[in-house]
Amino acid sequence: MDLKERFERRVSEAAVAEVLTLLSTRPNSRDRPIPGDLDGPFDFWFDGGSARIQTGWVEYALTDGTRVTVGAPVPALSIVIDFPNGCRVRVQQESWGPED
Repeated sequence: MDLKERFERRVSEAAVAEVLTLLSTRPNSRDRPIPGDLDGPFDFWFDGGSARIQTGWVEYALTDGTRVTVGAPVPALSIVIDFPNGCRVRVQQESWGPED
């Protein structure tokens, strides 16, 4: 893949922000699915997706096909976003401030 193709396939900040906003707000979070929610062995649902709680992480399935893994509970923020087009974005906390 040449440089031009890489720029064309670059994930936009807006796409990442939309995913992070959805995860941080989990609109209308519920412990049982309602009609139109994703089917599967999820622990909770919300408008736009659902999630399973695993030991050490939470797996999110969004209705647009995006998959997200969030490390939890861990001291550093760690998020991997797998978009339906095959692109992967990682958001990783690397320090805890000036005392680090």
